[in-house]
Amino acid sequence: MNIKFAALLATTTLALMGCNDNEDSGPEAVLSVPTLTGFARLDVETYAEGPDSGAAVKGANGIYPPFKGQPVQGFSAALKNADGSYMAMADNGFGTQDNSADFLLRIYKIKPDFKTKNNDKTQGTGEVQVQSFIQLRDPNKKIPFPIVNEGSAERLLTGADFDPESMQRVADGSYWIGEEFGPYLLHFDAEGVLLDAPIALPNPLQAGQELRSPQNQFNKANINFTTPLVQQSGGFEGMALSKDGQYLYPILEKSLVGDNSRQVLMSQFDLKKKAYTGQYYWYALDTKGGNIGEFQLYSNQEGIIIERDNGQNKLDGYKKLIHVKLGEHTQAVTRRDLVDLMNIANPNLLYGTVREGDIATGTKFGFPFQTVEDVIIEDATTLTVLNDNNFPGSSGRNAKRADDNEIIQIKLPKALY
Repeated sequence: MNIKFAALLATTTLALMGCNDNEDSGPEAVLSVPTLTGFARLDVETYAEGPDSGAAVKGANGIYPPFKGQPVQGFSAALKNADGSYMAMADNGFGTQDNSADFLLRIYKIKPDFKTKNNDKTQGTGEVQVQSFIQLRDPNKKIPFPIVNEGSAERLLTGADFDPESMQRVADGSYWIGEEFGPYLLHFDAEGVLLDAPIALPNPLQAGQELRSPQNQFNKANINFTTPLVQQSGGFEGMALSKDGQYLYPILEKSLVGDNSRQVLMSQFDLKKKAYTGQYYWYALDTKGGNIGEFQLYSNQEGIIIERDNGQNKLDGYKKLIHVKLGEHTQAVTRRDLVDLMNIANPNLLYGTVREGDIATGTKFGFPFQTVEDVIIEDATTLTVLNDNNFPGSSGRNAKRADDNEIIQIKLPKALY
């Protein structure tokens, strides 16, 4: 441990007086560095009711198909509920369109019992309860191309149909989802029924042209074929909602094809009109970062983006929360480092039992996952972060084990607002 970090950690340890976001823990903590104040973990082999799955999956890390039911995994977006639970959305399932036809797209309601430490007393089990789920479906046939369950009455959606990566819930209780294959915006009611046809992304730089990915369903069917300018696995990855509830800001995961500027397109979508405004911004990636993981706003202009490299199980990995501020349209947003997710103070050792091979679990805590894809702004100083564990393929925490779904809470030394 370097001397500078040790000194900061010592200050944090002396000042930490309890940071459980879910209960009154006395005076507000005085921190000098971002500090882990809550930890919970959903076991990788957690399954929900539904048909067996994984028929086209090879398996990895000692977990092999067929899977008995539906794996509860791959959280690519999350929202907080008033009762302290979260809505956590699974991604497309097993990584590709071709192997995820038997993975049902759902939003799970989960309730973590965060392990915390207040006034020298450890509280919480660190376990996560799966309470219920919303099944995404298209019984009203809004989707204009064939889906896996095309002929059924319910038309349950699968990971071969869409790859949902970002999510917002608006005032009427409906969900807007940013999807990667199209890329599309998808609008569902509170019960998971698709309300509108998928909304394509217009190219703001060329009128009348759609931005499509190589996985775009119309391109695959050779319908109005458009040269893909969105990279493979480079569609919508994050999507913020303005504080006033007027706009969505979906952002691509990667730069457009042929763009060497390392800038990622962020578009503005008017919720009342259900249409893109034509306004857009750019987000400039760091030289060490290659992907966007999530985007959330806490005002109409300021928020947080997850930026990460594509590695895992590395102590020097690039996994960061970046503070951003929207400025002039068509320009790059301003950015500054907020939290290095590989360098979080953990004076209370909240990870719990350390298994042989686990990394980044000590007083210097890290989130060494390939896909860190969820951040929730709980309040001005508290952030909740979740990983997408790419069931069963990722092994970021331990090179010999499949990753669990981890949920951490971080206290900031300085308020965001």
